[in-house]
Amino acid sequence: MNEAHEHGIQSQDVTIPGGPGKTQLHFTPEEWEQYRQNDKSAARSVVLLMGGIFTIGLILYSTVAYVCWFRVM
Repeated sequence: MNEAHEHGIQSQDVTIPGGPGKTQLHFTPEEWEQYRQNDKSAARSVVLLMGGIFTIGLILYSTVAYVCWFRVM
């Protein structure tokens, strides 16, 4: 049971066949870097939006709790 198994997981290769013994890149290294930068900025935007939504929800919940606790009772 402790044997090493090959699960058929292949590494993600960014090349395609370009002839006998040659490969051709899908994207240039500059394009890959551009994609990575875009991914980082998109992730930053998502985190900021989630934080904003959480903050607004916390303010609304606190307002309702305050009104119910001090105004109604």
